[in-house]
This record gives sequence, structure tokens and C-alpha cells, in this order.
Amino acid sequence: MTVVAITGSAVGCAETADTTVRKITGTLSDGSTYLFEVPADWNGTVLLYSHGYNPGPSNPAKNAKSAEVNEELLADGYALAGGSYPGLGWQTPNALGDQIATLDQFAAQVASPRRVIAWGESMGGEITSLLAERYPDKIDGAIAMCRPGVAGTVPWFNTYLDGAFTLRILLDPDGTVPLVNITDVASAQSYWTQLVENAQQTAEGRARLALAAAFTTLPTWSQPGTSEPAGTDYAAQELNQYYSLSTTFALFQSAVRADMESKVGGAFSWNTGVNYRELFSGLGHGAKAEVDTLYKQAGLSLEDDLGVLQAAPRVEPSAPQAIAKMNEYVPTGSLQMPVLTVHTTGDDAVFTSLESPYALRPNSDATLLRQTYVSAAGHCNFTTDEVIASIKTMDQRLSTGAWPSTSPEDMNKRAADNGTGSSHFVAFQPDPLPRPELYP
Repeated sequence: MTVVAITGSAVGCAETADTTVRKITGTLSDGSTYLFEVPADWNGTVLLYSHGYNPGPSNPAKNAKSAEVNEELLADGYALAGGSYPGLGWQTPNALGDQIATLDQFAAQVASPRRVIAWGESMGGEITSLLAERYPDKIDGAIAMCRPGVAGTVPWFNTYLDGAFTLRILLDPDGTVPLVNITDVASAQSYWTQLVENAQQTAEGRARLALAAAFTTLPTWSQPGTSEPAGTDYAAQELNQYYSLSTTFALFQSAVRADMESKVGGAFSWNTGVNYRELFSGLGHGAKAEVDTLYKQAGLSLEDDLGVLQAAPRVEPSAPQAIAKMNEYVPTGSLQMPVLTVHTTGDDAVFTSLESPYALRPNSDATLLRQTYVSAAGHCNFTTDEVIASIKTMDQRLSTGAWPSTSPEDMNKRAADNGTGSSHFVAFQPDPLPRPELYP
């Protein structure tokens, strides 16, 4: 264990404030590390941060999204805690126990907190949702941001499979790249990127990319630093989806899928029994309008292509034990504490459609759940003000016993009261998840 006292200026603090921060690091029994930071004017609340997917090569403990968020929260009197997890890649099964052990270390080395708010992004949002359900005696409230596994990793990666199946069958029918059971990650990722780049050069290819993007539920705005396309600017929408398919999609359909398959002992995706005509019919209006328009412009028959998909050989559910293992880590929606979710509308890695099933779960308690959205392109692309506003919202809910307004207007006002007003909460309704089933 190492204890270091750090002094320096803190954002928002008066010049006379004591800005000493106590920093503690250590190692758990499984080799993972933890990091605590406790300000001199600690308010008694610990923010337990769960970080996202880390491909490596280094594996440091993290206790906040960024240095700027870290500084803001310490200045507001919060203590920060977080761990590294014992390995790289998908670590949800290991992280649950590690994060609780990290909390126990905080209580032993600092003090028992008055309140614990769990929060995290991406895989860390998934971990946060599970911590809230499984450890209500340790945690008082949870903020799950851009979380992937809320609908289940199996449905999530079945959407990736549907997109990959569409691309290969329509653009490379003689291709042999595996859709599951990935062994050569570099070759698979290169294949998808090159296939998409080639398709983008023709109107026919762009129409088929749009169809694959629709089945994957990719957003029509995903490239950070660009303006959101107009509702009927289908060329700009497809250009964003091309960007996602050639980058994020190629990565997840190869490296991330291979990592997860190795962790659960096999492939956990399938498309046997899927009727692709019915699947397309059930998509959101905007997705269908984009695909219909681009197919007409290209002079292609959408009905013919859907027929080709329908007749193509399928991916069988070959590893039921892998599917069962992955489904052990699906949040049930059985809430025992307040949970706030936050998602960017242009998330091209963890799609907003994954949020749809959560509030509809039979065990879900709507009085404990609030779901919010930020208008931004990209995965977990939140501003510091949006993060702070989310934490302040949960803090107020726990302090008063009642939710403050989580309308976009009030969330943005809360953000403006804290900082620069760089906040873009919006009213948003995600499209339904095409295949929400957890088992074949």
C-alpha cells in the first residue's frame, strides 16, 4: 500500500481552501490494483468508478473518466475509488468481486463512507448495473453510462452478426472469413475494413452497407467533429455508417468478439431461424426509409437482396455453454436502488437500441430508473459538464429521497450551473432491438 499527499489548486475552490488530496494505491489478492483519492474536505460520499474495455498493453487502476472530471469531483468534496481488474479485455465476471473488494479496502484504510455511488462507462456501465443489482448492501445509487450488456451481450453481438452476415452474403458471397469462432483477428479486421471500403465506391455497395448498418442498428450520426445529418439526408447518414462499419464495427466483429469468445469458451452468436424480411420490417422508420431510398437510387431490388439473405446458410448456435455463461451477466432490471442511465445518441459501438429492453423487464421498477440521452456522435463521448450533472442528479436523488427532474432542459441547466454549459441532453427514443432473445 502506498499513501501520498498531493497538494495543488482545485477547480471551483476558494484560494483559502485546503486542497490536499490523500492518494492511496494498493494491490488485491488477484493482482489487480486500486486507486483512492480523498480530499481534505471529503463530503462522505465515495464514487466507485468502473472503467471500460481496455485492450492493453498497460492496465492501470482508474477512478474517473478523465483528469478533468477527476479534478472537478475532488474539488466538490467527493472521494474517488476504482480498480484495474486483473486482466485486459472483457473483465465483467472478475470486476464485480474486485470492485467490492476495492470498496472494502477503502473502508479499512480511510473510513466507512456515508454513501457510495457506483458509476462507469461502456463495459464499466455494464459492471455498474450488475453491482447495483447484486450488492445493494454496499452501494446506494448507480450511474450506468453507455453500457453494453444491459440487454445482454448475446443480443448485442447478434446484431453485429446480422450486419456481418449481410455484408458477406451480399458483397462477398464466396468469402470464407468466419463470422464467429474468430482465430485470426488481424486478418478478420482487415477483411471487414477492406470489404466496406470497396463497397463504398459504388451506389450498389452503399445501399448494401446501409442495409447491414440497419440490421446492426448503427446510428446515422457517429463521426465526432461532424454535424448531425438532416433526417432525410440519406447520403450523409450512410457516410457516417460507412465510417462506423470500417472502424468500430470491424474492430468489434473481430478483436472484441474473439476476446469474448475466448473468455466464455466458444461462440455465443447465431442466426438460425431469423427471417430477414420480418427483421427488416420491424426496424425503425428512419432506418427503413434510408435503405429504401438508397436501394432505389442504386437501381437494386431490396426484396431480391432480402431473399438472398433468407436463403443463405446460417450460423448455428454451436456452443450452448458459452451462451449460458455470457447470459450469467445480464442485468435483470430488478432494481433495489436508484439507477440513472446516460447514453450518447450517436453511439456506434454500444447501440442505443440496447437500452430499449431494460425498462420493459418484468422485474423493473420504473420509480427507481431514469434513462437520459446526450446528443453526441461516438461512444461515451460525454463532456465533463454532462458527467458532473449526472453525478449531481444522483446525489440529489439520494439526499432527498425523490428524483429531481431529469428532463433534458433541467439536466442541461444542472450542467451549466456546474461549469461551462457544454451539455447536450436531449429527448430521445431509441429504436427497438431487433433480436432481444438471450437463447436460440
